[in-house]
Amino acid sequence: MQIVADLHTHTIASTHAYSTVHEMARGAKERGLLAIGITDHGPDMADGPHEWHFSNLNIIPRVIEGVTVIRGIEFNIRPGGALDRMSAKSLEPVEFSLASFHECCFAPSTRAAHTEALEAVLHDPRVNALGHPGNPKFDFDQEHIISQCGKYGKLVEINSNSFAIRKGSKENCTAIARLCKKYGVQIVVDSDSHIEYTVGCADNALAMLDEIGFPEELVVNSSRERLDAYFRGRGLRLFE
Repeated sequence: MQIVADLHTHTIASTHAYSTVHEMARGAKERGLLAIGITDHGPDMADGPHEWHFSNLNIIPRVIEGVTVIRGIEFNIRPGGALDRMSAKSLEPVEFSLASFHECCFAPSTRAAHTEALEAVLHDPRVNALGHPGNPKFDFDQEHIISQCGKYGKLVEINSNSFAIRKGSKENCTAIARLCKKYGVQIVVDSDSHIEYTVGCADNALAMLDEIGFPEELVVNSSRERLDAYFRGRGLRLFE
């Protein structure tokens, strides 16, 4: 299995990342990817860009270095399942969004509190995918949440970077992937890259999916056709 697009990456707009949009696209090209999602953190993160950053995303060219660019955001999940405080207008150019737990915006709490927040996210039409849900610091009722993702049109991200930086994530990601397989939930495999040199690096996640016999047809970014079909279903034509 392979990925043809990396839909979760960060640029210097999030100041703990180190590459520009152009550099990230160049990294994607060198990795042989067809597309890249630029998904900087929402403004509730201390070093996230102002909401004006997102309101101006449509100035980014659709194609850079031969790579299709998808304009996105990584929302910060707040207690109760609220997301970053932003106007609807500022989100108009956003084409793909993940929602993720980050300790600076939601101090790890109880399993019930995390599950309640994710339940709210499932019902939020602004969200396309659950970001790095394998983080062991945010335990939740996996079966309850994953079993509903298809109903609410949410992708589940298998975040390859988590395997390296979040101890215990491999076990959680494996359990979550098995549930996605059980319930026929579509996933997206991403790098969560914060620098051009790691764009598209998803070997850890892909190896785990191969180990459990995960169906390739459920991985939306595993082929041009699946990726195109996913975004066409949301009114966006990536490839002309």
